[in-house]
Amino acid sequence: MVKPSGFKGNKQALPQKDCVVCGRAMSWRKSWAKNWDQVLYCSDRCRAAKSSVRSAGQGQA
Repeated sequence: MVKPSGFKGNKQALPQKDCVVCGRAMSWRKSWAKNWDQVLYCSDRCRAAKSSVRSAGQGQA
């Protein structure tokens, strides 16, 4: 028997958050279910660019 997940195909109802680097909206993914609170980046490209964003932000006063 298949366990119902509660997802009925309506992606609008899934939680979203913004990427800290580029600001794009990220929709919840099943693979992120266990660590959704720690997900910060929408892609590997943004994850690699995180250091340049942090260093640029620290130079401002």
